[in-house]
Formats: sequence, C-alpha cells, structure tokens
Amino acid sequence: MTTTSSNVTCIEGERRSLLAIKHKITDRFNHLSTWSGVECCEWRGVGCDTRNGHVVKLDLRSPVSLEYQKRLEGKLSPCLQNLKHLRYLDLSMNDFSGKIPEFLGSFESLEYLNLSGSGFSEGVVPHHLGNLSKLQVLDIRSIFIMNSGETVWTLQAPIVDDLRWVSSLSSLRYLDLSGIAISDHTDWFHPLNLLPSLLTLNLASSLYMIHKTPSLKSENFTSLNSLDLSMNDINSTIPLWLSNLTSLMHLNLHDNNFHGKIPDFIGMLSPLASIDLASNVFEILMPDLLCNLSSLVHLDLSYNKFYGAVPSNLGLLSRLEYLNLGYNKLSGNIPMVSNLVRLDLSSTLPEWFESILSDILYLDLSNNQIGGKMPLVHFDTSDQRLYETSLKMNSNKFEGTIAAFPSNVNLLDLSDNLLSGELPQTDGSTNLNLNVVNLSKNRFTGNIPIDLCRVRGIQVLNLSQNKLSGRLPECLGNMSSLESMDLSNNTITGLVPSSLGSLTGLVTLHLHNNILEGNLPLSLQHLTRLCGPPLSRSCKGDNSSYEHVSKVEAQNDDEEFWLYAGMGAGFVFGFVGLLGSLHFIRRWRVAYFEMLEKFYTSILVNLACLWRTCVS
Repeated sequence: MTTTSSNVTCIEGERRSLLAIKHKITDRFNHLSTWSGVECCEWRGVGCDTRNGHVVKLDLRSPVSLEYQKRLEGKLSPCLQNLKHLRYLDLSMNDFSGKIPEFLGSFESLEYLNLSGSGFSEGVVPHHLGNLSKLQVLDIRSIFIMNSGETVWTLQAPIVDDLRWVSSLSSLRYLDLSGIAISDHTDWFHPLNLLPSLLTLNLASSLYMIHKTPSLKSENFTSLNSLDLSMNDINSTIPLWLSNLTSLMHLNLHDNNFHGKIPDFIGMLSPLASIDLASNVFEILMPDLLCNLSSLVHLDLSYNKFYGAVPSNLGLLSRLEYLNLGYNKLSGNIPMVSNLVRLDLSSTLPEWFESILSDILYLDLSNNQIGGKMPLVHFDTSDQRLYETSLKMNSNKFEGTIAAFPSNVNLLDLSDNLLSGELPQTDGSTNLNLNVVNLSKNRFTGNIPIDLCRVRGIQVLNLSQNKLSGRLPECLGNMSSLESMDLSNNTITGLVPSSLGSLTGLVTLHLHNNILEGNLPLSLQHLTRLCGPPLSRSCKGDNSSYEHVSKVEAQNDDEEFWLYAGMGAGFVFGFVGLLGSLHFIRRWRVAYFEMLEKFYTSILVNLACLWRTCVS
C-alpha cells in the first residue's frame, strides 16, 4: 500500500537519494518543483509504504507524452538504486541519454517497470533485467501508434541481442518490446514460451531483422490473450503455434507478408474479439471460418488480395462494430451487420447500407471508385462513443442530387464526385451540427442557399469548382465561426457583400475565377488575418481590386507559367544540393532529421491538445 500523506515520515537516506536524482535531471518545466522540504512522501510522483515509510513508487513520466520540449532530460543518477524497496518505476516519455542502466536489475521487489520512450537509445537491453523475479509489467517500447493506426511515431532505441534473461521473469504478465529490434541470430520464441503467466505480448516492428516466426506448436502460451506481431515483414503462412492460444482475444498481424490459407484453427479461437490481417498478401477466397467467431468486434482484412463473394454468414457477427474490407477484389453483396459503428469499403455499396447508417458514427469511403446514387445519411448521436461524427465520401463517382444535408454530422466531405443539381435548402427541422463542409469538385448548379447561413457552427466551407451562379448571399456575414471559405471557380455574379467584413476569424478567402464586379467593400479591412490579392490590403503594401485583377488576368496567366517553371527548376537543383549535403556531411544529416522529428512531434502534440480541448 502506498501513500502521499503526511502521516508517513520520509526516510532521510531515501530523501537524499531522490534529491541526487533530481540534481542530474534537466527539468525545464518544473515537473519536480515539489521536490523540496523534508517530507519526500508528499513529492509529486513519489509514493511511500504506509507501514514503514520506504519509497515504493517513483513515477517520472512526462505529463505531455509526445512533446520533446516538456520532457525530463539528462542522466539517471545511480543513487536511484538506493531506493531498494521500489515496486513501481515509470521513467517513460522522457529524454534520458545513454544506455538503459544495468542497476535497474537490482530492485528485488519491483513489479512494474516502464521505460517506453524514455530516451535510452544506445547499446543493448541489459540482461540484468532478468533478475527482477517479481516483475509483472515490462514496457520498453519505442514505437507509438495513434489515431487508430493512421500515425506511427518511432524513437531511437537499443536492440535486443539475447532474450534468454526474459525466461527468468516468471511473474511477467505484460511485455511490450515494440520497436526494439531483435537481432537476426536471437532466439526470441523459446524464452517467451517459458512465461506461463504472460497475458499480453507486443512485438510490433521488433522482428523485422528476422522476417519469420517458428512453425512449431507452442505448449506454454495458453494464458496469452493479446498478441501483436504487426509491422515485421514476416514472410510465412500463419504459424501453427497460434493454435494453442485458446484464450486469445486480440490478434494483430497487420503489415507483414503473411500468405497462403487462413488456417482452420483461427475459426475455433472463440474468445477472439479483434483480428487485424490488413496489409498482407493473402490471395484467397475470403474465409467463412471467420464468421464463426461470435465474439468478434473488430475485423480488418483490408489491403490484401481476397477475392470472390463475401460470405453470407458474415451477418451472424452480431457484436461486430468495425469492418474494413477495403482494397481487395471482393464481389457480390455484403450481408447486413446490424451493430457496425465504422465501415470501410472499396466497392459498390451493399443493398442494406442505408438501413444501418443511423447506427454509424464514422464513415470513410473516400478515394475509391464507388458509383451510383449518393445515399441519404442521418447519424444518430445518442451513442457518444465517438466525440465527432464524420462522413467522408470524397474522391468517388457518386452521382445525382443531394436531397438534404445529413443531420448530426460534424465533418462532411463529398468533394471530387459527380454530384449535380442545386444545393439542398435547410428548413431548420434537421439537426445540423456541421463544422466542415467540402462539396468542391462536383457539378452543383443554382444559388448558394440562404438557409446555409443559419448553420452558425460551420468553420470551413468549400464550394469551389462547381457551376454555382447567382449573387453571394448577404447573410454569409452571419456565419461567425467561419475560418476558411472557398467559393472559387464558379459563375457567381454581382458585388462582394459588405457583410463579409464581419467574419473577423477568417483566415483564408478564395473568390477568384467568378464573374464578380466592382471594388472590394471597405468593410474587408476588418479581416486583419487576411492579406494579398484580390484584397485591398496587400501583403506587399500595394492596392488592388477585382476590377484591376480582371484587367491583368490574362497577363498574369503567362507570368505565372514562367514563375512556376522557374520555381520548378530551382526546386530540383536546390533539392539535389540538399540531398548531396545530407549524404556527405553526417553532422548536417543528424541535425536535419532531428529537426524534422521535433517539428512533426510538435504538430502531433498541438493537434492532440486541440482535440482534448474540443472534447472537454
């Protein structure tokens, strides 16, 4: 039992050890600001035993896990080993340097050790960790998968040159070595097979130097309920030893080179709730044995070469919520699955599609060749499992008209299709929660509906590259949340309404290639976040208007051609010069890619923080 209460007196020797640890650490954001005074049991991240006051928990995990600037840096002091009674140690998501310290194997009572993303990137994982006989959780991963698998973030990490030490961890229940390269001569299977209590084994992007798994049958893996072998380029059939994992609930084999038949024993692993076989090279009929798995919630077979008809008994999977069959060669009708929340396809829509749309909260059919009539979509948001409802059907061949805007949808993207007719009116009877509306690159005609101005939550409105006509509605100025509006490449006429000057949050505004007339209204001077043609406020300090732009438009076309031609040549020579410098000058190369990694990480963090802010 641990506590941070003042009822427990801090042991002086352990307090001094904690201060020595702090002294070696660079703490730019004062995460350890509470580490002062005599009662170390009250310090942030420190937990003490309620009976004897010994420090049994030390949690130094960075509060913002993906932001380099807010991490602890420096070296880990050897004084840490003076905290001999530690049961819980978390050093994850920091920027410590050097190797994983060997003295971490000296904590006889340690049950939890998390070194994931800790910054230790040199050498090998120390064999001394095999001395932690009471350890139940060991997390050393250096790869992090976010946004439902769309983003993979990888850090530098040590390698594993031997795994025999793992077999000594008889109490281990959770092991994550994702992103930790296991060298090609290492026997990884047999040591792990000697762990009778292991429940979770994650080896994503760890076996890519080996490219294979043993074909023998396992005897001790019976307790395993979650296995991740993804992103390893394993080139084999599905291994026989999986047949003994009778308690398996989650199986992730995506992004490998598995091929051949899906073995019959997969259909007999009745506890399976999640199977991911995406991005392999299966070139067979879609197996109906998967339809025997009544507990299945998540099934991903995308990016393979499955062909033939979808098994009719797929509809028996009453618990299935996620189904992805995209980028295969399947044909025929897809049986109705009643509880789907997310559906990804790359073919024609099934006959029952519209009947289940009210139960789906996220639908992405983009970038396929799906044709036919656009289905009528109205999402039911009574189920709050997802915070944002999205409808992405862009870049297909849907045709016909839109009868109404879909209700309860936050993000609507129907761009790059063959849709036509007038944009639908909104009579106020439907629940429109639209934040993003992208209907560009279609064949819509008629006026911009005035009722669209009533949807005050729209932040992005893109109606460009259609055949819209008529005048810009004065009420567009009432859309106070607008940050981006693109109405370019239509046949809109008349004056630019002065009400647009009320859109003070506008960051981008595109009205070019229409038949607008007159000068820009003076009210646009209030749009302080905009500059440049065709606005009167130019980024270069000159003045312009629509009248001026129309006179020089033909001249600008020729000038822009040579401008872009010169830019293209300059880019080629500059890019080749950059690559040459990076190739021959190692110091530049290291600095360049470190800069890219930090920039990319910063973007991810800002998006994550924005998402959490919006959710809260």
